[in-house]
Order: sequence, then structure tokens, then C-alpha cells
Amino acid sequence: MFPSDRRRFLQFLTATTGLTLTSHLWGCNSINSSPSQNQQLGKLTIGGSPIVITVLLAYLSEQPKIQSLAREVDFRLWKTHDQLRAEMVSGQLQISATPTSLAANLYQRGVPLKLLNVLIWGVLYLWSGDESISSWEDLKGKKILIPFRGGLPAQLFFYLAGENGLNPEQELDIQYTTDFTQAVQFLLAREGDVALLAEPAGSSAEIQGQNKGTPVRTVLNLQEEWGKATGRQPRIPQAGTLALTSLIEQHPEVIQAVQLELKNATTWVIKNPSEAAQLGAKSLGLKAPVIERSLAKTPLEMVTAVEAQEDLEFWFSRLMEKNPKLLQGKLPNAEFYYG
Repeated sequence: MFPSDRRRFLQFLTATTGLTLTSHLWGCNSINSSPSQNQQLGKLTIGGSPIVITVLLAYLSEQPKIQSLAREVDFRLWKTHDQLRAEMVSGQLQISATPTSLAANLYQRGVPLKLLNVLIWGVLYLWSGDESISSWEDLKGKKILIPFRGGLPAQLFFYLAGENGLNPEQELDIQYTTDFTQAVQFLLAREGDVALLAEPAGSSAEIQGQNKGTPVRTVLNLQEEWGKATGRQPRIPQAGTLALTSLIEQHPEVIQAVQLELKNATTWVIKNPSEAAQLGAKSLGLKAPVIERSLAKTPLEMVTAVEAQEDLEFWFSRLMEKNPKLLQGKLPNAEFYYG
């Protein structure tokens, strides 16, 4: 990054997050003050997200191998994309679950990180209590609840709406919500006709709706719609794990252990959905049966970022067709993909 670009990036971050960059983010100081890769890491901070990927990261944080590599392991849940951005920029998070497009966006803006892997291959659906809605055409004139303005759910929705002949800005009534929880609340209160939800929020809406006498159902599976629109497999490289470059460079043993344990985590979750749901309930604030139901709908596979690069680049390219400025106008270079 050239000096002028770096200054502009610093100004952007100060304006949008209210934070100034700590020196270790740019390599002046490290996460661990010692340059030795052999010295034990003082603290390892791992972040989860509001979707079922949190189960994998929670499992990771409890593994003896990970615990042995740092004097303290801190697992926390971020709730919004802005929170993740701020905590990565400030260095408060060293490893985190992430929407893949958000990781790429941060990287393109100069945040020193790498995408480690893809773990979740699409858990986005449109839900509604309106029985007349079953197709894209039926969405015309309806109020659509979309969490995380400008985030991955919105990006995918606008791409697919356009591919199905809709002009969202003119033909749909878009209402953004702060997160999936608020979208569920609005949907069940009939303050919106359709909600774009990821798991486990979708299963939560279904169960809450049944209990309250306001049933909702899936009207469109966006993974299947992606396959129809692109002619590819009906799966999306939706979410994975990122890490600060300083941690990768100074403690490669930590990253190697993370990759291995996340692979083990996917196998464990698939084989032990009830136990996995109990673990996820501790962090997600949802009851275990909701999480277990959502896990049954979640395509889990641990693929390193390098191995997933072609899928990711296709995904990013399609999103950039609708929003050319999404990733500063170009795909991330090879350094973004860890492997």
C-alpha cells in the first residue's frame, strides 16, 4: 500500500469505525511482542458469528491442542458486520468466523489478514407467512426484510433478484434490519412480508411462528437459486475463517492447529448434531433443538482457502457484476488465500 493510499485508508477507518489503528496492525508491534515463533502466545482471541459456523469456532476454542498454544484463549461472539470490522481493525480479534465477501472487502481495504478456509456452503433462505408467495415474481410489491445492509445476504439477494428479472429498487420494498434476530421479530410481527434469513435464524422463526400461531415457511432456497442462475453446483462459499497476518507469520503453529481442528470440528458436528447443538446454544442464545434443526440444513465442509479459490473468485465476480465497487473494483490477489 502506497503512503497516500495508507493515509486514505486510515482516514476511512477513523471515520467509519471511530477507531485509530493500533501499531501492531501494521506490523510495528506484533500480537505477541516477541518476534520468536517458539514463544507461547499470550492470548488467542477467537470470534464466532450469528450463524451456525459459531458451533465450529466454539468447538475449536475448547480443544486441548488450541488451549496448549496460548496462555489464554478467549472466545467471543460478534453480532454485526460493523463489530467484526472494528474488532479486526483494532486487533481485538485474531481469528474469526467471517462472511467470505467481508473478509475480501477488508483485505482489499488494506487490513492485513488472510482467509484461512471456507466452512459453510450456503445457509440463506427467504421465509414468509404469506402463502401466495412461492417465486421471484411473487415478490413484486412486497416488503422484504434484509439483515446487514450491504452485507453478504443483501449482495446475494440483489444478484439473484436481478438474474430473475426483478429490479429490487423499483419493484420491491426493501427494509434493512440490524441483524437476523430483528428480521425474525419483524417477520413474526407481520411488519414485513418476506425475510432473508440464515440458519439458525430461519429455524428459530419457524419454531417461534408455530408456537405463536403465525406460521412461516421457506419460499426460496437461495443456494438452489444460485445453482439455477449460474449453472453451477447449488452451493455458495458463504462463510469461513480469517486470521490476522501477524498471527499467521509469527505463530504458524497456531494456524496449522486451527486448520486441523476445524476439519475435525466439521466431522464432529456432522456425527454429533445433538451435542453440537448443546455447544452452540451456549453462544448463540438459542435453544438446542433450534440449532439441531438448523444443522440438518447446513452444508458443512472444511476446504482451505487456496483449494476454494476458484469457487470464491467466481462468487466474488458475480457479486461485483451488480456492485463493481464491492472489492475496490478487483479480485483479491493470491496472498489473500491461505493454504
